[in-house]
Amino acid sequence: MITAIETTLLGFVLIFNHPYDDPTHPVFHAFNVLQSWPMCASLLVLGGGVLILTICNYHKFFADFVATVIMAALWMAYLVTFFVQDAFLRPSVSVATILIGFVFIRILLDALFNFERGVWRG
Repeated sequence: MITAIETTLLGFVLIFNHPYDDPTHPVFHAFNVLQSWPMCASLLVLGGGVLILTICNYHKFFADFVATVIMAALWMAYLVTFFVQDAFLRPSVSVATILIGFVFIRILLDALFNFERGVWRG
């Protein structure tokens, strides 16, 4: 549930954040696609959908597995994007990249070790 809320909040933050874009530099221009309106909308829809799945405790048709895989893929894409932008823009890694990395690691731990509310369901 916390990851779904964080995904929705990231979508809202990226809607109102106007990132650096340099059309002459292909790296910045290509990665700016992940911070555009369609990707922000996908974050909002995915975060809201996963939040509804967790509130309703819906486990049919592998919905929780599919949601976890999509969330992990989306957060990994943002982790790589922010990391590459940090590598080109500043000498150190930004706080946003570190926080996105922690969210991605938490999703992986949840998927690999089947954690639910801090308790292992092995």
